[in-house]
Amino acid sequence: MKVPISKDATITGMKSNFRSHLVKWGLVFGLTLLYAFGAFFLMPIFGPVITAFSIFPIAAVSWYFGTVWGIIASLTAIGFNLLLAANTGDFPGAPNQKYFLLGSILLTFAGISMGVLKKKYDEYLHTNAQLRSRENFLALLNNMTRSIIIEQNFDRMMQTLAKDLTTLLEADSCYITRWDSLKEQVFPVAANVSPENPFFKVEYLKGEKNLTTSALNAGHILIVEDTLNTELSSPRIIQKFPEKSFISIPLIYGEHKLGAVIAGFNQSHQFTTEKIEQAEQASNQIALALWNAQQEMELQRNLREAKAISDIALALSETERIGLDNVLQLIVVSAKELISNTEQAVIHLLDDKEQILTYGAVIGFDDPDGGKKKMRLGEGIAGQVILSGETINISDVKTDPRFIKLGAEPTYRSLMVTPVLSGKQRLGTISIQSSLPFAFDTNDIKLLTQLGTQASIAIENAHLLQSTQQALKESNALYRVNQGLVTSLDPDELLQDTVELLQKNFDYHYVQIYVADPESGDFVMRAGSGKIGAQLKAREHRIAAGEGIVGYTAETGSSFFTNNVDDVASFTRNPLLPDTKSELAIPVKANGTILGLLDIHQVPPKYLSQRDIQLVSAVADQLAVALQKADLYETLQISLQQEKAIRDQLVQNERLAVMGRLLATVSHELNNPLQAIQNALFLLKEETNFSTQGKQDLEIVLAESERMASMIERLRATYRPIQVEDFIQTQINNIIEDVYALISTHLRHNQITFEFHPDPSLPSIPALADQIRQVVLNLLMNAVESMTTGGKLTVGTSFLHDTNEILFTVSDTGKGIAPDLLPNIFEAFVTNKQRGTGLGLTISYDIVMKHNGHITAENCSTGGAMFSVWLPTYNGEIFK
Repeated sequence: MKVPISKDATITGMKSNFRSHLVKWGLVFGLTLLYAFGAFFLMPIFGPVITAFSIFPIAAVSWYFGTVWGIIASLTAIGFNLLLAANTGDFPGAPNQKYFLLGSILLTFAGISMGVLKKKYDEYLHTNAQLRSRENFLALLNNMTRSIIIEQNFDRMMQTLAKDLTTLLEADSCYITRWDSLKEQVFPVAANVSPENPFFKVEYLKGEKNLTTSALNAGHILIVEDTLNTELSSPRIIQKFPEKSFISIPLIYGEHKLGAVIAGFNQSHQFTTEKIEQAEQASNQIALALWNAQQEMELQRNLREAKAISDIALALSETERIGLDNVLQLIVVSAKELISNTEQAVIHLLDDKEQILTYGAVIGFDDPDGGKKKMRLGEGIAGQVILSGETINISDVKTDPRFIKLGAEPTYRSLMVTPVLSGKQRLGTISIQSSLPFAFDTNDIKLLTQLGTQASIAIENAHLLQSTQQALKESNALYRVNQGLVTSLDPDELLQDTVELLQKNFDYHYVQIYVADPESGDFVMRAGSGKIGAQLKAREHRIAAGEGIVGYTAETGSSFFTNNVDDVASFTRNPLLPDTKSELAIPVKANGTILGLLDIHQVPPKYLSQRDIQLVSAVADQLAVALQKADLYETLQISLQQEKAIRDQLVQNERLAVMGRLLATVSHELNNPLQAIQNALFLLKEETNFSTQGKQDLEIVLAESERMASMIERLRATYRPIQVEDFIQTQINNIIEDVYALISTHLRHNQITFEFHPDPSLPSIPALADQIRQVVLNLLMNAVESMTTGGKLTVGTSFLHDTNEILFTVSDTGKGIAPDLLPNIFEAFVTNKQRGTGLGLTISYDIVMKHNGHITAENCSTGGAMFSVWLPTYNGEIFK
């Protein structure tokens, strides 16, 4: 095929031929002039023989310009020789004419033979040159084809190809470019020059003419002899190169334009048709090999894409085990590896609550914080994409008006962002960046969109897993809370269990429960989680109605929550909870009545949601039922205790009544003979004939009979019907001091110390003073009898304002009350003393009950026993 030659090459060829012919003609004329002048001066001396030297200019003409010009030169030389001979008078005579004729024939033969010889010689040289050139060409072409086929690395393959083409074309440099038909743009691929060469730095703008596009559009080889005067490339591009001339060889396979090979020459270069044809043959072979290589690389790329998608799909199926972060990281790694020219990749996730984009995975950044900047919706390209839901491909951030620089100058030139969507739900974005302009095409958009789809599946799976796990956690937590509420019947314990379970199982920062104070109308904190709750409870923390979020909830009877408490005008910050950002208050209702208020606090980065409202509302409903149950149980227990106390009291009263009747009968029956005995003893006392010992014995018997009579009288007085007027205002402190004075000697003999801690403000009470004195005496004597080896007896009194009662206690350091006797210690005849009757505490109990009081007995943790007696300060009319 005949290769069209550019106008530049044609003009240059004409100039080169003109110079070559000028040199040849100069040499011929020089030899001719030399012969002419030499023959003119030498012929008179040497004669016609000098004409033989005319063969040299004839041979030169025939050698340089061919046989025809050689014959013309021969004839001209013969004519010149004849004229020269005639002019010098040496015209050949008859004898010499045959020699002159023979010389003319030899000159003519010389003109013909030298032209034929030169032609044969040129043909020989040309044939040998063609053979050597063809051999070298085929060897280099074979090497290039083999390197294309064997080399697995595309960059190394193209670099080797550039070097081989430099040798093949006998050029000073060689550049290989790639044509992207989708972007309609040229990209540098390889060159046998330094990295600082303009080839790697110049921007090949879309639509701007260059040697690659010119050759591809022309469909054949183009030659540029003068880079300063050419229409084949924009001066902005070509004048940046140091070469003086170029040959641009298009690489076209069928209808597919692949790029171009551009050979550069530092000096102006003449391109022969043969070299051009060889270049064209090489371009066809290289284009075929490159097409096959590109198809192979495309196949490998498709395989890598398929494998990457398969790996991502496998990871998606194991999101629970691998984790969302690792799956997203796998996706950005795949984006960087699969999409050509990608240097950085980022996945941003949408925070629905804050309405900002936060990073989910990054790769390719030298800065540890690279790609991790948060963006508001509409801010930056990613912010625009999340709003529009459409992919944006910024081919050049320096020229695209959609790109708005935020902060420092970007290090990338190309940016492509696609949304991560699940149906119409916006989940985030996936972005890729490159330092090259026009780095990404429509195929890259499709692949990035596919990776975005995989990212959306991963996020949805993670959300579903998180939601399922959260629902399971909440169900388990609700079950534990419900179990805790079911098993607890004490209201205070129930409230404390609720706040602790809520904080522990739902990871709230702080939980507390308020109940209404019916007297003040305030809300009192009855239970709080952790140490903060203990401090607030110890302070009896209160909130007035309408104060803060809790007070507002109490007034409205409706749940209230906020994730920014600072925006709530009525919010009052507790100094112990300085970090609270979110708060939820829910009323605990039963049959329309507010039993309490559940108050939840949360701190960043966590926040509350509608799910928390549902969750805590369910707990509040369970708590209301549990509180009603606990209240019912408490009421039932109080009723049972009251019923048992009444029943025990009736039994005790019946026992005391029986014992009273028995003692009254016995005392009556004993009183008559006792009086007879006393009368007899008084008569005997009047006798004078008793010995001294007899008188002493008689005094003893008389004293004991009087004591027995007094005891019988006290028994009768104890069980005699009581009238209101019998009660007089009595000071317990005085009675205790009187009893102490009575038994002080006895205490010293038994090595027992006595401590009395009276309440100086102790009021008087309506009482039967003698009977109360009997109670004090019984308790003190029992204490003394329990301390057989000495000890300490402590008595104290105090006034209880809340119940309007006085309390006096008697404690000792003895051996205490036997555990088997303690529950029945106040029943008749219950005792473990060798000489006791078991009636002292029974009588004391009966006296206290008659005074509308109560008495208890217990063992002290430090040893000994303590009896406590409560007596009311009421008016005596209550005994009617």
